[in-house]
Amino acid sequence: MSSSYSPDLRIELIGTGDQAGVWGATTNNNLAYVLEQAVAGYISVAVVSSNQALTYINGGTSTAADNQAVHASLALTRSVGVGDFAVYAPPASKQYTIYNASPYNATIYNSTVIGNTSNAGTGVTIPTLKTMTVWSDGTNFYQQNTHLNSPSFTTPDLGTPSAATLTNATGLPIIAGTTGTLSVARGGTGVTSSTGSGNTVLSNSPTLVTPALGTPSSVTLTNATGLPIDGGTTGTLPVSRGGTGSTSASGARSNLGLVIGTDVPSPTGTGASGNWNINVTGNAATVTNGLTTSNYNSYAPTLTGGNASGTWAINITGNANTASNGGVTSVNGSTGAVTVTSIGVGQTWQNVTSSRSSGTSYTNSTGKPILVNAFSNRTDSGFQLTAVCDGVTVGYQGGGGGGDARRTGFVSFIVPNGSSYSVTYSGGADGSTLQWAELR
Repeated sequence: MSSSYSPDLRIELIGTGDQAGVWGATTNNNLAYVLEQAVAGYISVAVVSSNQALTYINGGTSTAADNQAVHASLALTRSVGVGDFAVYAPPASKQYTIYNASPYNATIYNSTVIGNTSNAGTGVTIPTLKTMTVWSDGTNFYQQNTHLNSPSFTTPDLGTPSAATLTNATGLPIIAGTTGTLSVARGGTGVTSSTGSGNTVLSNSPTLVTPALGTPSSVTLTNATGLPIDGGTTGTLPVSRGGTGSTSASGARSNLGLVIGTDVPSPTGTGASGNWNINVTGNAATVTNGLTTSNYNSYAPTLTGGNASGTWAINITGNANTASNGGVTSVNGSTGAVTVTSIGVGQTWQNVTSSRSSGTSYTNSTGKPILVNAFSNRTDSGFQLTAVCDGVTVGYQGGGGGGDARRTGFVSFIVPNGSSYSVTYSGGADGSTLQWAELR
Protein backbone atom coordinates (compact mmCIF):
# COMPACT_ATOMS: atom_id res chain seq x y z
CA MET A 1 0.00 0.00 0.00
CA SER A 2 1.54 3.33 -1.08
CA SER A 3 1.86 6.53 0.99
CA SER A 4 -0.65 9.45 0.88
CA TYR A 5 -0.33 13.12 2.03
CA SER A 6 -2.33 15.31 4.41
CA PRO A 7 -4.38 18.10 2.65
CA ASP A 8 -2.97 21.15 4.50
CA LEU A 9 0.71 20.54 5.38
CA ARG A 10 1.22 17.61 2.92
CA ILE A 11 2.65 15.30 5.67
CA GLU A 12 3.54 11.90 4.22
CA LEU A 13 1.14 9.24 5.60
CA ILE A 14 2.70 5.76 5.40
CA GLY A 15 0.43 3.00 4.17
CA THR A 16 -0.23 0.06 6.53
CA GLY A 17 2.64 -2.42 6.35
CA ASP A 18 4.70 -0.15 4.05
CA GLN A 19 8.26 1.09 4.37
CA ALA A 20 9.44 -1.83 6.56
CA GLY A 21 12.80 -0.91 8.01
CA VAL A 22 12.74 2.70 6.69
CA TRP A 23 9.53 4.11 8.11
CA GLY A 24 11.53 5.79 10.88
CA ALA A 25 13.36 8.03 8.35
CA THR A 26 10.09 9.09 6.77
CA THR A 27 8.60 9.90 10.15
CA ASN A 28 11.66 11.92 11.14
CA ASN A 29 11.43 13.93 7.87
CA ASN A 30 7.80 14.70 8.60
CA LEU A 31 8.67 15.92 12.08
CA ALA A 32 11.80 17.92 11.19
CA TYR A 33 10.94 19.39 7.83
CA VAL A 34 7.14 19.70 7.90
CA LEU A 35 5.72 19.94 11.42
CA GLU A 36 8.62 21.88 12.94
CA GLN A 37 8.78 24.37 10.03
CA ALA A 38 4.99 24.84 10.10
CA VAL A 39 5.14 25.72 13.82
CA ALA A 40 8.40 27.67 14.12
CA GLY A 41 10.10 27.76 10.72
CA TYR A 42 11.32 30.95 9.03
CA ILE A 43 12.43 31.49 5.44
CA SER A 44 13.31 34.50 3.26
CA VAL A 45 11.53 34.48 -0.11
CA ALA A 46 13.14 36.39 -2.98
CA VAL A 47 10.34 37.68 -5.22
CA VAL A 48 11.43 38.12 -8.84
CA SER A 49 8.10 38.78 -10.60
CA SER A 50 4.90 40.71 -9.95
CA ASN A 51 3.01 37.41 -9.41
CA GLN A 52 4.89 34.51 -7.79
CA ALA A 53 3.72 31.22 -6.18
CA LEU A 54 5.35 29.92 -2.97
CA THR A 55 7.18 26.63 -3.56
CA TYR A 56 5.73 23.39 -2.12
CA ILE A 57 6.52 19.65 -1.94
CA ASN A 58 4.72 16.55 -0.69
CA GLY A 59 6.36 15.26 2.46
CA GLY A 60 9.50 16.61 4.11
CA THR A 61 12.75 17.81 2.54
CA SER A 62 15.94 19.18 3.95
CA THR A 63 16.02 21.78 1.15
CA ALA A 64 13.93 24.56 2.67
CA ALA A 65 13.72 26.57 -0.58
CA ASP A 66 11.72 23.70 -2.13
CA ASN A 67 8.92 24.03 0.45
CA GLN A 68 8.47 27.78 1.20
CA ALA A 69 4.71 27.43 1.69
CA VAL A 70 5.03 25.22 4.81
CA HIS A 71 7.00 27.75 6.93
CA ALA A 72 5.36 29.73 9.75
CA SER A 73 7.20 33.01 9.10
CA LEU A 74 8.08 34.57 5.75
CA ALA A 75 10.30 37.55 4.86
CA LEU A 76 9.54 38.89 1.39
CA THR A 77 12.38 40.63 -0.50
CA ARG A 78 12.52 42.02 -4.01
CA SER A 79 15.74 42.91 -5.77
CA VAL A 80 14.52 42.15 -9.31
CA GLY A 81 11.76 44.24 -10.92
CA VAL A 82 9.84 47.21 -9.55
CA GLY A 83 6.32 47.84 -8.35
CA ASP A 84 3.81 46.20 -6.03
CA PHE A 85 3.58 42.39 -6.23
CA ALA A 86 1.57 39.33 -5.10
CA VAL A 87 2.54 35.90 -3.70
CA TYR A 88 0.30 32.81 -3.82
CA ALA A 89 0.03 30.14 -1.08
CA PRO A 90 -1.47 26.67 -1.72
CA PRO A 91 -5.32 26.48 -1.40
CA ALA A 92 -5.18 25.14 2.17
CA SER A 93 -5.83 26.59 5.63
CA LYS A 94 -2.65 28.11 7.06
CA GLN A 95 -1.38 30.92 9.26
CA TYR A 96 1.62 33.10 8.41
CA THR A 97 3.57 35.89 10.02
CA ILE A 98 4.89 37.95 7.09
CA TYR A 99 7.50 40.72 7.06
CA ASN A 100 7.51 42.76 3.83
CA ALA A 101 11.17 43.71 3.53
CA SER A 102 10.72 45.13 0.02
CA PRO A 103 10.12 48.79 -0.97
CA TYR A 104 6.74 47.86 -2.48
CA ASN A 105 3.36 46.68 -1.20
CA ALA A 106 2.91 42.89 -1.10
CA THR A 107 -0.41 40.97 -1.24
CA ILE A 108 -0.84 37.30 -0.32
CA TYR A 109 -3.58 35.16 -1.93
CA ASN A 110 -4.64 31.49 -2.01
CA SER A 111 -4.14 30.06 -5.50
CA THR A 112 -6.99 28.22 -7.22
CA VAL A 113 -4.70 25.23 -7.84
CA ILE A 114 -1.53 24.58 -5.88
CA GLY A 115 1.42 26.15 -7.66
CA ASN A 116 -0.48 28.58 -9.97
CA THR A 117 -0.86 32.41 -9.71
CA SER A 118 -4.62 32.78 -10.02
CA ASN A 119 -6.24 34.03 -6.82
CA ALA A 120 -9.02 31.87 -5.35
CA GLY A 121 -10.48 34.72 -3.26
CA THR A 122 -9.56 37.89 -1.41
CA GLY A 123 -6.05 38.63 -0.23
CA VAL A 124 -4.36 40.77 2.41
CA THR A 125 -1.87 43.53 1.58
CA ILE A 126 1.24 43.97 3.71
CA PRO A 127 2.61 47.54 3.30
CA THR A 128 6.27 48.06 2.60
CA LEU A 129 8.54 47.42 5.62
CA LYS A 130 5.59 46.29 7.75
CA THR A 131 4.87 42.97 9.53
CA MET A 132 1.43 41.33 9.69
CA THR A 133 -0.06 38.02 10.88
CA VAL A 134 -2.58 36.58 8.42
CA TRP A 135 -4.54 33.35 8.19
CA SER A 136 -6.39 31.52 5.43
CA ASP A 137 -9.47 29.30 5.18
CA GLY A 138 -8.11 27.81 1.97
CA THR A 139 -9.84 30.39 -0.26
CA ASN A 140 -9.49 33.82 1.37
CA PHE A 141 -6.80 35.42 3.52
CA TYR A 142 -7.68 37.49 6.58
CA GLN A 143 -5.78 39.87 8.86
CA GLN A 144 -5.22 38.68 12.42
CA ASN A 145 -6.17 40.85 15.43
CA THR A 146 -8.61 43.29 13.72
CA HIS A 147 -10.19 44.30 17.04
CA LEU A 148 -8.43 45.40 20.21
CA ASN A 149 -10.36 46.40 23.37
CA SER A 150 -8.72 49.38 25.13
CA PRO A 151 -5.11 48.43 24.41
CA SER A 152 -2.27 50.30 26.07
CA PHE A 153 0.70 51.13 23.85
CA THR A 154 4.13 52.34 24.85
CA THR A 155 5.68 54.74 22.31
CA PRO A 156 3.91 53.08 19.35
CA ASP A 157 4.48 54.09 15.74
CA LEU A 158 0.90 54.18 14.41
CA GLY A 159 1.91 55.04 10.87
CA THR A 160 -0.97 56.76 9.05
CA PRO A 161 -4.23 55.43 10.51
CA SER A 162 -7.31 55.77 8.32
CA ALA A 163 -9.15 57.40 11.24
CA ALA A 164 -8.40 58.52 14.82
CA THR A 165 -10.33 60.41 17.53
CA LEU A 166 -8.11 62.49 19.78
CA THR A 167 -10.80 63.96 22.07
CA ASN A 168 -8.95 62.84 25.22
CA ALA A 169 -5.42 63.20 23.84
CA THR A 170 -2.94 65.38 25.76
CA GLY A 171 0.56 66.64 25.14
CA LEU A 172 0.02 67.11 21.41
CA PRO A 173 2.73 69.49 20.07
CA ILE A 174 1.03 72.29 18.11
CA ILE A 175 3.68 72.46 15.38
CA ALA A 176 5.02 68.92 14.89
CA GLY A 177 1.79 67.20 15.92
CA THR A 178 -0.65 68.98 13.60
CA THR A 179 -1.04 69.69 9.90
CA GLY A 180 -3.05 72.20 7.89
CA THR A 181 -3.93 75.82 8.66
CA LEU A 182 -6.16 76.84 11.58
CA SER A 183 -9.12 78.78 10.24
CA VAL A 184 -10.41 82.09 11.61
CA ALA A 185 -13.55 80.29 12.80
CA ARG A 186 -11.37 78.04 14.99
CA GLY A 187 -9.32 80.92 16.44
CA GLY A 188 -6.60 81.00 13.81
CA THR A 189 -5.70 83.40 10.99
CA GLY A 190 -6.44 81.13 8.04
CA VAL A 191 -3.06 81.97 6.46
CA THR A 192 0.48 80.65 6.76
CA SER A 193 2.43 83.81 5.91
CA SER A 194 2.44 87.52 6.76
CA THR A 195 3.87 90.71 5.34
CA GLY A 196 4.90 94.01 6.85
CA SER A 197 5.25 94.69 10.54
CA GLY A 198 3.37 96.25 13.42
CA ASN A 199 0.01 95.49 14.97
CA THR A 200 -2.69 93.11 13.79
CA VAL A 201 -5.23 94.87 11.54
CA LEU A 202 -8.94 94.39 12.22
CA SER A 203 -11.74 95.25 9.81
CA ASN A 204 -13.33 98.24 11.59
CA SER A 205 -11.58 101.59 10.77
CA PRO A 206 -7.94 100.43 10.83
CA THR A 207 -5.11 102.93 10.38
CA LEU A 208 -2.49 101.76 7.88
CA VAL A 209 1.01 103.25 7.61
CA THR A 210 2.38 103.43 4.03
CA PRO A 211 0.61 100.23 2.91
CA ALA A 212 1.08 98.67 -0.54
CA LEU A 213 -2.51 97.79 -1.48
CA GLY A 214 -1.66 96.01 -4.74
CA THR A 215 -4.72 95.88 -7.00
CA PRO A 216 -7.83 95.91 -4.80
CA SER A 217 -11.06 94.62 -6.35
CA SER A 218 -12.82 97.82 -5.23
CA VAL A 219 -11.96 101.02 -3.36
CA THR A 220 -13.77 104.33 -2.62
CA LEU A 221 -11.50 107.42 -2.75
CA THR A 222 -14.08 110.07 -1.84
CA ASN A 223 -11.89 111.46 0.94
CA ALA A 224 -8.52 110.66 -0.69
CA THR A 225 -6.05 113.50 -1.30
CA GLY A 226 -2.71 113.87 -3.06
CA LEU A 227 -3.57 111.57 -5.99
CA PRO A 228 -1.22 112.34 -8.95
CA ILE A 229 -3.32 112.89 -12.09
CA ASP A 230 -0.83 111.14 -14.42
CA GLY A 231 0.69 108.28 -12.43
CA GLY A 232 -2.33 107.75 -10.18
CA THR A 233 -5.08 107.41 -12.79
CA THR A 234 -5.80 105.33 -15.88
CA GLY A 235 -8.27 105.58 -18.74
CA THR A 236 -9.69 108.62 -20.58
CA LEU A 237 -11.80 111.23 -18.79
CA PRO A 238 -15.24 111.41 -20.47
CA VAL A 239 -16.96 114.66 -21.49
CA SER A 240 -19.51 114.14 -18.69
CA ARG A 241 -16.69 114.34 -16.13
CA GLY A 242 -15.08 117.46 -17.64
CA GLY A 243 -12.77 115.74 -20.12
CA THR A 244 -12.78 115.29 -23.90
CA GLY A 245 -13.43 111.54 -24.01
CA SER A 246 -10.57 111.06 -26.49
CA THR A 247 -6.79 110.94 -26.71
CA SER A 248 -6.65 112.58 -30.18
CA ALA A 249 -7.46 116.13 -31.36
CA SER A 250 -9.94 114.96 -34.01
CA GLY A 251 -11.72 112.70 -31.49
CA ALA A 252 -11.89 115.51 -28.94
CA ARG A 253 -13.40 117.93 -31.51
CA SER A 254 -15.97 115.30 -32.47
CA ASN A 255 -16.92 114.53 -28.84
CA LEU A 256 -17.16 118.25 -28.00
CA GLY A 257 -19.22 119.04 -31.13
CA LEU A 258 -16.64 121.42 -32.62
CA VAL A 259 -16.86 121.75 -36.43
CA ILE A 260 -13.85 122.95 -38.41
CA GLY A 261 -14.80 126.07 -40.34
CA THR A 262 -17.65 126.86 -37.93
CA ASP A 263 -16.44 126.59 -34.34
CA VAL A 264 -12.73 126.51 -35.08
CA PRO A 265 -10.91 127.92 -38.13
CA SER A 266 -10.10 125.79 -41.15
CA PRO A 267 -6.44 125.20 -42.09
CA THR A 268 -6.68 128.22 -44.46
CA GLY A 269 -7.74 130.50 -41.59
CA THR A 270 -11.39 131.00 -42.60
CA GLY A 271 -14.62 130.08 -40.87
CA ALA A 272 -14.19 131.75 -37.47
CA SER A 273 -14.47 135.24 -36.05
CA GLY A 274 -12.34 137.07 -33.56
CA ASN A 275 -8.60 137.60 -33.42
CA TRP A 276 -6.34 134.63 -34.31
CA ASN A 277 -2.59 134.31 -34.09
CA ILE A 278 -1.09 133.44 -37.49
CA ASN A 279 2.40 131.96 -37.84
CA VAL A 280 4.13 131.82 -41.23
CA THR A 281 7.53 130.39 -42.17
CA GLY A 282 9.30 130.78 -45.47
CA ASN A 283 8.75 133.42 -48.16
CA ALA A 284 5.54 134.12 -50.03
CA ALA A 285 4.56 136.49 -52.80
CA THR A 286 0.98 137.07 -51.68
CA VAL A 287 -0.79 136.93 -48.31
CA THR A 288 -4.56 137.02 -48.93
CA ASN A 289 -6.33 135.32 -45.97
CA GLY A 290 -8.12 138.35 -44.60
CA LEU A 291 -4.93 140.44 -44.35
CA THR A 292 -4.35 143.80 -46.04
CA THR A 293 -1.21 145.74 -46.80
CA SER A 294 -2.10 148.07 -43.96
CA ASN A 295 -2.55 145.49 -41.20
CA TYR A 296 -0.64 142.33 -42.08
CA ASN A 297 2.41 143.35 -40.02
CA SER A 298 0.13 143.52 -36.95
CA TYR A 299 -1.19 139.94 -37.29
CA ALA A 300 1.25 138.05 -39.54
CA PRO A 301 4.95 137.94 -40.34
CA THR A 302 6.60 140.02 -42.96
CA LEU A 303 6.79 138.56 -46.46
CA THR A 304 10.28 137.29 -45.71
CA GLY A 305 9.04 135.16 -42.82
CA GLY A 306 9.57 137.42 -39.82
CA ASN A 307 7.21 138.21 -36.88
CA ALA A 308 5.98 134.61 -36.40
CA SER A 309 7.00 131.00 -35.83
CA GLY A 310 5.54 127.60 -36.79
CA THR A 311 4.35 126.38 -40.19
CA TRP A 312 1.61 128.00 -42.32
CA ALA A 313 -0.43 126.94 -45.33
CA ILE A 314 -0.24 129.71 -47.98
CA ASN A 315 -2.67 129.97 -50.90
CA ILE A 316 -1.13 131.00 -54.21
CA THR A 317 -3.17 132.17 -57.22
CA GLY A 318 -2.09 132.50 -60.82
CA ASN A 319 0.02 130.18 -63.02
CA ALA A 320 3.43 128.75 -62.19
CA ASN A 321 5.45 125.76 -63.22
CA THR A 322 6.70 124.81 -59.75
CA ALA A 323 6.04 126.49 -56.37
CA SER A 324 8.82 125.43 -54.03
CA ASN A 325 9.75 128.43 -51.92
CA GLY A 326 10.18 126.38 -48.72
CA GLY A 327 7.16 127.72 -46.85
CA VAL A 328 4.54 126.86 -49.52
CA THR A 329 2.51 123.84 -48.35
CA SER A 330 -0.75 124.41 -50.28
CA VAL A 331 -1.70 125.78 -53.67
CA ASN A 332 -5.45 126.22 -54.22
CA GLY A 333 -6.15 123.64 -51.48
CA SER A 334 -3.62 120.99 -52.67
CA THR A 335 -0.83 120.00 -50.30
CA GLY A 336 2.55 118.43 -50.87
CA ALA A 337 4.86 119.17 -53.80
CA VAL A 338 3.07 121.71 -56.07
CA THR A 339 3.34 121.14 -59.83
CA VAL A 340 1.31 123.03 -62.47
CA THR A 341 0.06 120.62 -65.19
CA SER A 342 -0.99 123.09 -67.93
CA ILE A 343 -0.11 121.97 -71.48
CA GLY A 344 3.06 123.56 -72.80
CA VAL A 345 4.50 124.19 -69.35
CA GLY A 346 7.69 122.20 -68.93
CA GLN A 347 7.11 120.41 -72.32
CA THR A 348 9.01 120.38 -75.62
CA TRP A 349 8.29 119.26 -79.16
CA GLN A 350 9.70 115.79 -79.86
CA ASN A 351 9.97 113.83 -83.15
CA VAL A 352 8.60 110.41 -82.24
CA THR A 353 8.24 109.04 -85.83
CA SER A 354 10.69 106.19 -85.20
CA SER A 355 8.64 104.90 -82.24
CA ARG A 356 5.17 105.25 -83.79
CA SER A 357 3.30 103.07 -86.30
CA SER A 358 0.07 103.49 -88.21
CA GLY A 359 -2.97 101.93 -86.50
CA THR A 360 -1.15 101.23 -83.19
CA SER A 361 -2.70 102.47 -79.91
CA TYR A 362 -0.52 104.37 -77.42
CA THR A 363 -1.18 105.72 -73.89
CA ASN A 364 -0.28 109.16 -72.53
CA SER A 365 1.39 108.47 -69.15
CA THR A 366 3.38 111.72 -68.85
CA GLY A 367 1.18 113.18 -66.12
CA LYS A 368 0.12 116.09 -68.39
CA PRO A 369 -1.94 116.54 -71.56
CA ILE A 370 0.13 116.29 -74.78
CA LEU A 371 -0.37 117.69 -78.29
CA VAL A 372 -0.01 115.26 -81.24
CA ASN A 373 0.71 116.37 -84.87
CA ALA A 374 0.82 113.74 -87.65
CA PHE A 375 1.02 114.18 -91.43
CA SER A 376 1.48 111.95 -94.47
CA ASN A 377 3.04 112.72 -97.90
CA ARG A 378 1.54 110.35 -100.49
CA THR A 379 1.89 110.02 -104.33
CA ASP A 380 -1.10 107.78 -104.97
CA SER A 381 -4.58 108.46 -106.25
CA GLY A 382 -6.18 108.72 -102.78
CA PHE A 383 -5.58 108.40 -99.03
CA GLN A 384 -7.23 108.65 -95.58
CA LEU A 385 -5.61 109.90 -92.37
CA THR A 386 -7.61 109.22 -89.15
CA ALA A 387 -6.86 110.29 -85.51
CA VAL A 388 -8.60 108.47 -82.59
CA CYS A 389 -8.46 109.29 -78.82
CA ASP A 390 -10.12 106.98 -76.26
CA GLY A 391 -12.13 105.34 -79.07
CA VAL A 392 -13.40 108.68 -80.43
CA THR A 393 -12.37 109.95 -83.91
CA VAL A 394 -10.94 113.39 -83.23
CA GLY A 395 -9.30 114.14 -86.63
CA TYR A 396 -9.65 113.06 -90.28
CA GLN A 397 -8.34 114.11 -93.69
CA GLY A 398 -8.67 112.40 -97.05
CA GLY A 399 -7.40 113.12 -100.59
CA GLY A 400 -8.23 111.98 -104.17
CA GLY A 401 -7.14 112.39 -107.77
CA GLY A 402 -5.04 110.56 -110.29
CA GLY A 403 -1.54 110.71 -111.67
CA ASP A 404 1.48 111.54 -109.63
CA ALA A 405 -0.19 114.37 -107.75
CA ARG A 406 1.45 114.58 -104.33
CA ARG A 407 -1.03 115.13 -101.55
CA THR A 408 -0.37 115.88 -97.86
CA GLY A 409 -2.67 114.79 -95.01
CA PHE A 410 -2.46 116.44 -91.57
CA VAL A 411 -4.15 115.87 -88.16
CA SER A 412 -3.53 117.64 -84.82
CA PHE A 413 -5.18 116.78 -81.48
CA ILE A 414 -4.71 116.96 -77.68
CA VAL A 415 -4.45 113.72 -75.63
CA PRO A 416 -5.39 114.04 -71.92
CA ASN A 417 -3.17 112.36 -69.35
CA GLY A 418 -3.94 108.63 -69.13
CA SER A 419 -5.82 108.52 -72.47
CA SER A 420 -5.07 106.16 -75.37
CA TYR A 421 -4.60 107.43 -78.91
CA SER A 422 -3.68 106.29 -82.45
CA VAL A 423 -3.19 107.63 -86.01
CA THR A 424 -4.05 105.44 -89.04
CA TYR A 425 -3.37 106.13 -92.73
CA SER A 426 -4.81 104.06 -95.57
CA GLY A 427 -5.54 104.17 -99.30
CA GLY A 428 -3.35 103.86 -102.35
CA ALA A 429 -0.82 101.22 -103.12
CA ASP A 430 2.52 102.94 -103.40
CA GLY A 431 4.95 103.99 -100.69
CA SER A 432 4.17 106.69 -98.14
CA THR A 433 5.80 108.41 -95.19
CA LEU A 434 4.06 109.13 -91.86
CA GLN A 435 5.66 111.91 -89.84
CA TRP A 436 4.79 112.14 -86.13
CA ALA A 437 5.63 114.88 -83.58
CA GLU A 438 4.39 115.35 -79.99
CA LEU A 439 4.54 118.28 -77.53
CA ARG A 440 5.25 116.40 -74.28
